[in-house]
Amino acid sequence: MNREDETGAGAPPTPGTANAILSDLLWEVSAYVELRGEAALADLPISTASSGMLMTVYAEPGVTVAEMARRKPKSPQSISQIVARLEKLGLIERRLKKGRGVGLHLTDEGRHTAEMASERERATDDQLVGLLGKRRHETLRQLLVESRALLRSAE
Repeated sequence: MNREDETGAGAPPTPGTANAILSDLLWEVSAYVELRGEAALADLPISTASSGMLMTVYAEPGVTVAEMARRKPKSPQSISQIVARLEKLGLIERRLKKGRGVGLHLTDEGRHTAEMASERERATDDQLVGLLGKRRHETLRQLLVESRALLRSAE
């Protein structure tokens, strides 16, 4: 069976249906996962996006905004906005690095919040394993890891 047979001869891809294009499917699945993640973090002062930044600083104390922007598909401006909000909440602080640059570091409250967020995000991932099944979950995760690497290298 070829792609035309699967989607219907000449039928335009329709978001929300089986013939949706990859970008629509990724957006929709991402939105469902994001909703679950946001619900898990609802009583914390952070979103899933800012949780990701906290986790990066937790794993790499001293990382700079510029370094994060090179690795994440977000602009330096959007990363700076999230960092500014986390700083305002007292979760991260900026410290001068040796030489040039300003590194980001977690405060004690930031470390505590990052650990709580991590636990909740793991629990949400466990829910996804329950919904998708272990094999599907791992297959999807592995496809996304491989796709991320391929897309990064194509930039």
